Order: sequence, then structure tokens, then C-alpha cells
Amino acid sequence: MYFFLLSYPLLGAGIKYIDDAFDENKFSKKIALVIAPILGVLWAYTMLIDGVSATILLAVLCGVLFKGKIDNYAHLGGLFIILIIIALAGVELMILPLIFLAPFALLDEVGNDVIDYNKKYFNGDRYWHKFVRYFFDQRWLLKLAILGFVLLGVVPFYFFLAMLLFDGAYLMMRWYGQSRQRRLGIFPLPAEKAKTA
Repeated sequence: MYFFLLSYPLLGAGIKYIDDAFDENKFSKKIALVIAPILGVLWAYTMLIDGVSATILLAVLCGVLFKGKIDNYAHLGGLFIILIIIALAGVELMILPLIFLAPFALLDEVGNDVIDYNKKYFNGDRYWHKFVRYFFDQRWLLKLAILGFVLLGVVPFYFFLAMLLFDGAYLMMRWYGQSRQRRLGIFPLPAEKAKTA
């Protein structure tokens, strides 16, 4: 249990570090390229040692992969390492929960993009706008789906906690990147350059 409560936030924070290094120019790309294979090994190991963890993390991978979020060399390298390790070592999966969780992970990514692309609309003071912004900014669909499996007795409760820590660490890294950006006067890359960086 304790391993997952430690590994999930490390994965969440590491993913956001790489995202912001390549997409927002907030962190070092060289460090991101060093972190990526380490995260890939940790991600794969966290999948290999438990079937529930493998199911949840594969659902997350499916969501970001189908939404096109694996869009830089560091993430591609990490994904390659994950696939090689689990292909060689084999992984135990819960097929029905995976079929259920993967679409929720994808819808989280879609919803997150919708609020990002429509910031002016969702930054209003209406309660509904605030709720939608919070809900998809923190990707609650997948967490609620996992909680549903917890209530059904399919998934241990600590995996719900692990996902809270995963997303919490992701958001903390985003906050740290934003504060560092303001402090150092770092500006995000233009959209077309960020895609090619």
C-alpha cells in the first residue's frame, strides 16, 4: 500500500514537470529527458507488481494516448520504456474494469482541453462554470470511477487515495511551475513552437 501512495504522486509530479518543460518552457528540457526514462521504469514497475495498479495506470495511458497528449520526445521515450518492460515481463490486468476506466480517463482529458480552450467562458462567476472548471481541471471522472469500484469491493480504497495523490502532485507541480515562471520572468513558448519543441 505505502509504495503506491509514494509512487503515484512521483509519477504525477514527474509527468507535469515534463509537460511544462516542453509545452510551457517552465523547466529544463534536459532534466525532463533524464526524468522520463526513470518515470517509465517506475510506471512499469508500479504496473507489474499489482493487477489493480496495472489496470488504473493503463487506463490513464489510454486516455492520454488517445487524446494525443503524448506529444514530446520525453513522453514518447517514457512510453516506449513502459511498453518494452511490460511486454517482456507480462502484466496482470482486470479487463472489465479497464474497459470501464479507460473511457473515463479519456473524457477527463477531453474535458480538461475544453476548459483550457474556453477559459474566457469558464472563468465566469456562475456556480456551474466554477464546478465544471474544477471538475475537469482536477480530472474527477476517473477518480470517481475508481471510487465506484472501491465501493463495489473490486479495488482497495488506497488506490483511490493514490489517484488523489497522483493528481494532487500534478497540480502542485503546475502551481510550482507557475510561481517559478512569475518569479523568473519565464514566458511560455508560442503554441506552434511548443508543439515542435
